[in-house]
Amino acid sequence: MKAALYAAETTEGMVLCLTLHAEVDRLWRRETGAKMVLISSGMPLQWAIRLNGTQFGKEAADWSVAEWGRRLRRELGSVLVRENPQTMDSLLGIGSGVEGCTAGSTQPAGQKPQRGESGGESLAAAAQEAACPNRLTGQAERLASLMEGRSLLSGELCSMLKESAPELEPDWKAIVQLAYLRGVLFLRSAVEGSRNPGRQNSGGHRCARCGSQARGGPCGSCGSADCARCEACRALGRSRSCELLLQGRPQARSGRPRSRPLGESAGSGLPAVREANAGLRARLARWKLSAAQASAAEHALRFLETEPLSPAGAAAEKGGVRGTAAASGGQAGVPRSPKSGFKPDTAHYAASDPGSRFLLWAVTGAGKTEMLFPLIESVRSRGGSVLVATPRRDVVLELAPRLRKAFPDEAVVALYGGSEERWRRSGLTLATTHQLLRFAGAFDLVVIDELDAFPFHGDPMLAYAAEVCRASGGKTVYLSATPPAELQSLVRRNRLACAKVPVRYHRHPLPVPERLRAPSLAECLRRRSLPAPLLRRWRTSLERGAQIFIFVPKIVLAEALAVLLRRTFRGIPVGATSSEDEARGGKVLSFRSADLRILVTTTILERGVTVPRSDVYVLDADSGLFDEASLVQMAGRAGRSADDPAGRVVFAAAQNTKAQAGACRQIRRMNRLAKPFLLPETVGRGRLLQVGRLVEAVCGKGCLPFRKPEKKAASERDNREKRR
Repeated sequence: MKAALYAAETTEGMVLCLTLHAEVDRLWRRETGAKMVLISSGMPLQWAIRLNGTQFGKEAADWSVAEWGRRLRRELGSVLVRENPQTMDSLLGIGSGVEGCTAGSTQPAGQKPQRGESGGESLAAAAQEAACPNRLTGQAERLASLMEGRSLLSGELCSMLKESAPELEPDWKAIVQLAYLRGVLFLRSAVEGSRNPGRQNSGGHRCARCGSQARGGPCGSCGSADCARCEACRALGRSRSCELLLQGRPQARSGRPRSRPLGESAGSGLPAVREANAGLRARLARWKLSAAQASAAEHALRFLETEPLSPAGAAAEKGGVRGTAAASGGQAGVPRSPKSGFKPDTAHYAASDPGSRFLLWAVTGAGKTEMLFPLIESVRSRGGSVLVATPRRDVVLELAPRLRKAFPDEAVVALYGGSEERWRRSGLTLATTHQLLRFAGAFDLVVIDELDAFPFHGDPMLAYAAEVCRASGGKTVYLSATPPAELQSLVRRNRLACAKVPVRYHRHPLPVPERLRAPSLAECLRRRSLPAPLLRRWRTSLERGAQIFIFVPKIVLAEALAVLLRRTFRGIPVGATSSEDEARGGKVLSFRSADLRILVTTTILERGVTVPRSDVYVLDADSGLFDEASLVQMAGRAGRSADDPAGRVVFAAAQNTKAQAGACRQIRRMNRLAKPFLLPETVGRGRLLQVGRLVEAVCGKGCLPFRKPEKKAASERDNREKRR
């Protein structure tokens, strides 16, 4: 894409201005009588944006074509290093007749009028021109309203206008230019270059939409030899240096968050605080949350309805918050700022403003969605907008009806690839994480669900998008059952406010995994036989009416194991699925409806699948593909139903690993925190079950728990036997 460049007269001299439609600028500046000198009829957009706003003295009004050419080359500097000098003038779009432009016109002085600009036709054109500003002004206001909180490429803008405002689409450049001149729309190069690039093209380009680095190269659209393209966000449209990125004003809202914590008002005393606390609990009671859920939601609400501290205020804060649902109460505040000499964290989660972020750390099956309802209600009641971002499309489709049922007065918008609602606007938006790239300053509350899951985890592009889409002064709430290590570290260091929900809604402890020593799955498949201890446990699960999840680390192992299981358990329906299985959705539905009793799968089903009565077996649990978070999530498929809260979880592997030990340790820790909320008859039951299963394994000559080899002790026993 190319843009024109002109010099406008100011009190200090001349200033360079870019334009997508020179006639709009002429009409805009005609009222002031400012002189306009058309410098370039069209140059690569990224060059025009870089030159935009450059100031020159009053003598610039009399510069020649050659002088303007020299000045533009000097201002662009190293940007032109890779360009061909012989085609530079044509690429800059500098033509003859730049000098001597008439005041209030973009047409060079002395140039003959264009055809149709004399006699009666010129009078008709003048009448049409007089009505043009009023028409364009209304259209620019409509466009500004549509673009509030959005960040779109020019192609996406045209797509939105065709669907939402088709009358604006034919003249979109003129309307965009007027909105830009009025200050209600911002124009950027989709990929921006560094102001101080290296001697060679050494990664100085960065995508303004997703924050990723981009590499430059020749472009057939703008003609530049160094037009960078971003490959990271290409799935949402081609972002390149000569592509226009349009960003609207932050989304308008009717209310702002309170400036003080809940229950604290000017001149308030203890009675007022108690009254406010009672009101807060009454609001929570509407949602019929469990005690653990209500406690965590109360902490999150207090945090949400507290204005973030400024850096100075944060420095004065003495203590941080690291609450749990098991805590007796208290008000959630803002984490303290790091002490002098404290090493700043480099994670995306809370590096810049920890006071605006909150972690809701809830075990699998704790009901995280229900805990969001009071937070959404709080923001919407004060005129704010809410975004709930989740990694996968199927989760969006599952959550949308639940949100619509909880908030019948809200027009919930669901955004994902191929969504028919992608240009609709709502105060409550549900989206996959990639859709966040189309927003800027739009949401007062951004909820990131399953932030430790693919694709959000480990992708700086999506973390960048989550930051950009949040409004100034907004809050971010992270939801996770297995927060990343960096996030847990921030919580331990009081750099991130947190509430833990260590118990499920049915108030039973989490099933603690049983660790068994077993040969590798590849070895079992090679021998075409399965270990007797595993077969015995699978038969026990089937006899009690449970369905069996069997997780394997690699896709190639899934179907091979399913074939072996079908031979072993004749008459038992066995299925296998993975990310490459096009029939995965149908198999999951069959498993949920008990048409399949055993399902062999990869980590693709470690989240989001709930089967009321199920046992979980993780084979090759020592695989490097299974980290601590994956093992916890897989274990979380068991015991989710109140009818079967003590499902069995088995980690089978040839050796122990830190990931297995960490997963078991995390589950036991949550069970300890859950004691105040457990049903009285379930306290200590998890330990009894573990001991009972250990006895079962020993008495049944099964696999013993992992232990270090005792070669020395065995040798001493042998010597004693010999002496006897």
